[in-house]
Amino acid sequence: MKRFLILIIALGFAASASYAQIPPVPEAACAYCGVQMTKNGKLIPNVKHKSTCKYYVNEEESSSSNTSSTSTSSRSSRGDEPYTDSDSFKDVDGKPLTNREYWEILLGSCTYCGAKNNHSHQPDCTIGNAYKYYKEYSEQGKTKDAIRMRDNVVVMKLNTQEGKALLASIRNPSEAKPTASTSTSLKDYTPAPEKPKPSVGKPIMDRPVMTRVAEYSGINEHKIVYDKLQSIEGEHPWGTVDMNDFRRAQKGGWGVFADYDIERYTNTPKGVVVLGKRQPDGHILWMTLLYDKDSGKYRAFEAENEEKDLKGNTVYLKDIRFEGEGEIIVREYSEGYKKVGNVFGKYIDAGYNIKVLPMKVDGHRIIAHSQDPTRKLDKEIFIYDDTGKKIANGEELEYFDDAIIARSKDFSTLYNWKGQSIYFDKGGWNSNYMDEIQAFTSSRGRYYVIKVKEGKYALIAQDFRQIGGYYSSTQEAHDAWNRW
Repeated sequence: MKRFLILIIALGFAASASYAQIPPVPEAACAYCGVQMTKNGKLIPNVKHKSTCKYYVNEEESSSSNTSSTSTSSRSSRGDEPYTDSDSFKDVDGKPLTNREYWEILLGSCTYCGAKNNHSHQPDCTIGNAYKYYKEYSEQGKTKDAIRMRDNVVVMKLNTQEGKALLASIRNPSEAKPTASTSTSLKDYTPAPEKPKPSVGKPIMDRPVMTRVAEYSGINEHKIVYDKLQSIEGEHPWGTVDMNDFRRAQKGGWGVFADYDIERYTNTPKGVVVLGKRQPDGHILWMTLLYDKDSGKYRAFEAENEEKDLKGNTVYLKDIRFEGEGEIIVREYSEGYKKVGNVFGKYIDAGYNIKVLPMKVDGHRIIAHSQDPTRKLDKEIFIYDDTGKKIANGEELEYFDDAIIARSKDFSTLYNWKGQSIYFDKGGWNSNYMDEIQAFTSSRGRYYVIKVKEGKYALIAQDFRQIGGYYSSTQEAHDAWNRW
C-alpha cells in the first residue's frame, strides 16, 4: 500500500511539473566578441572578453589597484559595491543599487517589449531606443551622454513590476520562491499600502514644439548663372528695381553695378535678391536688393567686398547665398566669418561658427552660434530663431521636441523653444540655474528630473507641469512619476 501511494505521488508530481514547465532563462552575450555574459539570468563574474573585443582587459590592467574608470564599458560593473557612475541610484528601495544589480537589470530581458537581449527590441520600444543611443554615444566616446542613456534603460526597467521583481530576486534570492512555511493563500495576502498620487500643477511655461526638417535642401531657391551679362533694368521674376534710387547709389560711390551674370532669389514674395558679377581675375562682386514697401520696388541695399569682424580684423566677402530652404541669407567671408539674416534682410547674428540647424519652431528657422574666439563667452553655444530672438545658451545644448537642456560647468537650465526657462527657489531667491537636469522617456511620454539642490529634486512633465512637490532623491522622483 505504501509503495502504491508513493507511486501515485510521484506520478502526480511529474504531471504537475510538465504542466508548469518554466521556460529557460534568456542569456545575454557580448555584442562585440560573443562571449556569454549571463548564466540562468545571473551576470557571470569576471567574464574574460576576447582580445579583439572593445571590453577586453589585460591582466596588468585588471590587477592594477590604482586604475579607476567611469567609461561606458564600466570595468567596475562586477561586485557588490554601490554603482557610482552617476548619482541616480543612491536610494533604490532603501539602499544604493550595486554594480552587480545595475548590470543584471541592464542586460536582462526588456520589460517593455520582451526582447531577450538588447539587440532585438521592437522598433517602437522606448527601452530599445534608449539602449541604441547608449551604444552610439559609447562608440563615439561621449561618456557622459552614454552613461545617462544607460541609466535611462535601468530606470525605466525599475519603474515596471517586472524590473522591481528582478531587483527583489537579486537582493533576496531566498525570497524569490515561497518556502514551506510561507503561506501563498489569497486569504493571507495583505497588500502594502499604496502611496498617494502626486498632485499636478499648472503649466509653468508655454510649450511650442520643435520639428526636424531637411538639413540641406534647395527647395524654394533659384540659383542662376548666365553666359551673358543681364541688365538690372526692366521686369524680373522677383520684381523691378527702382532705377532712380539705383542711379543715386551709383553716383554716391556705392560700387553697385548695372549688369550681372549671377542671380539668386526665392519664391518668398518681397524676399531679398542677390546679384553677382564675375570678374576677369576670378573673384565675384556681390550686391543685395531689398524690397521697399513704399515704392513697391527693389532698392540696392548693399554692395560690399570686405568687412571687419568683432575684433576689428579685415575679412573679405566670398559668397552670398540662401540656406534653410531659402529662409535664411548667409554672407560668407574669409576665415569662416559670417553674417546671417532672414529672407527679408533682417539681421540676426554675425561671427564665426554660425550654422542654420535643421529645425523649425512655429514656422521659424533656428540658428546656432558656437565657440567663437571673438566673443567673451567663446565656449558657449547660442541659438536664435530667424527673428533674431535668443532662445538658449550654454556650453552644451541637448535638444528635445519640447525643450532644450543647456549645461554649463557649474549649472544647467531647462528652456522651452520660446526662450523661457524654469525657475525654482534656491534658498530664498529664485534661479533658473539648476545643479543637474536629466531627461527620461517612458511609455507615457518624456519627463525631467531636476536637482534643484542637494536633497531637493523636482519632477517636470513634458508639458512643463510640476508633478508633486520636492523629492529627496532621483529615485523618489521616478517613483512619483510611476504613480502619477
